[in-house]
Formats: sequence, structure tokens, C-alpha cells
Amino acid sequence: MTPTPRITTPDVSDSQLRLSDTLHRAIHAAHQTLRDAAVDPSDLDAIIYIVQRRQVPPRWQSARVAYALGAREDVAAFDVPGQRTARSMATALSAPGEPVRRVLVIEAEGTGQPSASLILG
Repeated sequence: MTPTPRITTPDVSDSQLRLSDTLHRAIHAAHQTLRDAAVDPSDLDAIIYIVQRRQVPPRWQSARVAYALGAREDVAAFDVPGQRTARSMATALSAPGEPVRRVLVIEAEGTGQPSASLILG
């Protein structure tokens, strides 16, 4: 009988596991927007997180928000630079025959108070 392999993870300090303050406030804004609109996170088709500038390497804040909200694993999640790009991306996601109905757009970086808006198609 072969032994069961053990999965080990490197030690990660608590500071590395903490969400940044900006991301934490963005998640709070997203929760509030979904609650106000009576939309369940599992009903989202896409999450767009607006960043101030292109990030290298990308931080994928949109995926972190999706995970924190409890969105579906197959939700489309994008980090995009700027509001104009976010609007273009939300519009482009509505392909003929398979429209994207619920897109959550979050703007948290470089703003005093993070905001989230829900685009219903």
C-alpha cells in the first residue's frame, strides 16, 4: 500500500494574507451595491475592476473581489485601466446570442471612496 501524499504549504505571514485597505473597501462597496440591487453574487456574469494604470505583474483584483463575494467560479473577471475601458469592455461582453446580463464595475483606486455600479443588460 502506498502512502497518501501530503500537501504542504509554505509559511505565509498574516500580513501577506490580509487584504489591502483599498481592496477591502472595494469588496464592501460591491456587497452594498449587490444588496441594494437585490442581486445575488452568483448571478453576476462579469466583474470589472478599474485600476489607475496598467499593473505589471497584474494583481487581478477583480478575481479577488469575485472570490470574496462568492461569485461563480466561471464569472468573467477583468482588471482594466480607466473608466472608458471599463465601459467598452462591458459593452463588448454582450455578444449576439449570449448576452451578458449583469456586470459589476468597481472603481476603488485613486478615489476617496470606492464605488461599485451594476450594469443590467
